[in-house]
Amino acid sequence: MDKISGVSGGSVERTIAMLELLALAEEPLKLSDIAHRLAIPKSASHRILTSLMENGWVRQSNESDCYALTIRMALIGQKQLDRLEVTDLKQPILNDLAERTRELVRLTAVQNNSLVWIGSARGRRSGLVFEPDMSATILPYATANGKIWLANIERELALRIALEAGLGRPGQAAATIRTIDALNKELDLTAGQGYGRARGEAEDGVGAIAVVVKQGARVLGTMSVAAPLTRLTDEKVAEIVPLLKHAASNMAIAWGAS
Repeated sequence: MDKISGVSGGSVERTIAMLELLALAEEPLKLSDIAHRLAIPKSASHRILTSLMENGWVRQSNESDCYALTIRMALIGQKQLDRLEVTDLKQPILNDLAERTRELVRLTAVQNNSLVWIGSARGRRSGLVFEPDMSATILPYATANGKIWLANIERELALRIALEAGLGRPGQAAATIRTIDALNKELDLTAGQGYGRARGEAEDGVGAIAVVVKQGARVLGTMSVAAPLTRLTDEKVAEIVPLLKHAASNMAIAWGAS
């Protein structure tokens, strides 16, 4: 596991970061590893671990001198899931993001070198509402989901997928990318900014931004927020991107749990 950037703030922020680190670790961790990965002093790490142990959240192995979560977090999490009557952890994440953004949120999965829609949540019930066709083909070079997916895979494969999907064919929207050179530039931009963006390329008047859902280096799918172009301004995109990335991080965990 890579080193996490230094955890700022006080003891509450550090405690939360430590709980998340231990929850996602595949095996118990040594004190030195915890301090290194959270980029906080060993003395501070030890104080937090001691407090968590005293309150029943963490246990220490006598044999290996490593730390791991107790079953307490799992029990509380299960109680919350029972209360919400959740059977698929993905949908609550989509619902929450839709409520926060007040726009359409969609989820794709990678299947056989293509993306397919597998989930959605609508955050707006009145006014100008985008009603998607969840059976529609996702054009990888003309959609936010497709662009961020292609930007996260080997470039030669990405270009081949785009060509096979119809890159350069006549009859597409005027804003749609049509050449390999233009697509290469768009994928470089997309990779650099960390999200894909579409402006009426696949659907007239509709814009979208999307990020990948990853486990390690493996791209599982993508998540996007779509809205009429009149609402998806640069300022709105700047507000949504952090929410979308956080939701995608949670989605990667939920994907594994499902």
